Amino acid sequence: MSVPRGLLASYYDAPDRRTMDDDRPTLFVTWWCTGCCIALIGMRLLGRYTRVRTLFRDDSFMALTILPLLGHQAFVHVVLLYGTNNTTGTEAMGKEELRRRRIGSGMVLGARVTYAAL
Repeated sequence: MSVPRGLLASYYDAPDRRTMDDDRPTLFVTWWCTGCCIALIGMRLLGRYTRVRTLFRDDSFMALTILPLLGHQAFVHVVLLYGTNNTTGTEAMGKEELRRRRIGSGMVLGARVTYAAL
């Protein structure tokens, strides 16, 4: 079966370079969502403890999910701050920017692992 080239052409092309100013709204929203998740987990734990004066096993699991949640957000923060190598125009980048993008690309793996753990 032959797939038309136009259908997947944009999937295989690397995106244009983005600056931190382009990614700042995304970074803000990811931190905001992470904060909301932590607040919801905290309200669940506080509500359970207030209602029955004890925490159950599932409450401890919920409390432990805060660790991979914060780990994932830390990785995502670095990825958005440094960028990745999956971009066009790498020939015009300096050594420092290439080093940062290499670090950001490595952090993508950590973000995926912590997302799976979450």
